[in-house]
Amino acid sequence: MAGGASDAIAASARSGEPDRYLAALLAPPAARAHLLALAAFSSELARVPLAVTREPAMGEIRLQWWRDALEAPHAGTLTGNPIADAVRDAAHRCALPVPLLLDVIDARQVDLAAQAMADDGALRMHLWKSEGALFALAAGILRREPGADVQATAAACGQAYGLARLLLGLPHALSRGRLPLPQSRLDAANVSSQELLSGDSGSNTADMLAGFCAEARKYLATSRQHVANLPRNMRVAFLPLALVETYLRALERPGRDVLRTPAEIAPLTRVCRIAAAHWLGRI
Repeated sequence: MAGGASDAIAASARSGEPDRYLAALLAPPAARAHLLALAAFSSELARVPLAVTREPAMGEIRLQWWRDALEAPHAGTLTGNPIADAVRDAAHRCALPVPLLLDVIDARQVDLAAQAMADDGALRMHLWKSEGALFALAAGILRREPGADVQATAAACGQAYGLARLLLGLPHALSRGRLPLPQSRLDAANVSSQELLSGDSGSNTADMLAGFCAEARKYLATSRQHVANLPRNMRVAFLPLALVETYLRALERPGRDVLRTPAEIAPLTRVCRIAAAHWLGRI
């Protein structure tokens, strides 16, 4: 791959998917470029809802372009988009299931919608498509060994990491008029969508979000058990999981306006958590 294309892929991965970018850098050389392409693919898709806040139809057109690009025969002409071409190449060389790549695109279609998801089932499916599928694809790039329970690991990791990321992005989503939480959870907590969109973070809202954090920790515990049972060379696919507890602590920091102020962590903390998980061999 030409240097310019490689630089563009790395830059996209680093800016939009820093956790997966760092994990890719720690992967074996043969897998590194493919993992960077996967991270850049996710990064580019995540930008679609951000770029079309006022025109969801334009977002649908962009997402359809990605679907068409990935479903086109590999022997066809290049798309002209270095990230799309790199993902197509990774899918071909690593025999990645195209439906999983399409799931990642479908997740961003949900992000275009203004209304809340219906219930917990819809949330779990969204977290699988937005995060779990990416873990499964990364594991596929690393050539999983026969019998490794990668699907269950990816599913659990997708819920833990996905919930943490969803909560991190909540202030940004609300500021754009989007509500990425299940309506059933709002009803159970006696919280209205109008309250959230207006930034009214009362005790009911705080209790509801605390419940999500507790749920993420339960999935994190399950995920760690799954990852510990994988061959060590497979664990690099799941290194982003090392940031979940750090994200949850940032979300729970006293005094933060949970609906208006994004939770942040220091870049060095991100690097240290990922590196430590890799060198110690445990998430």
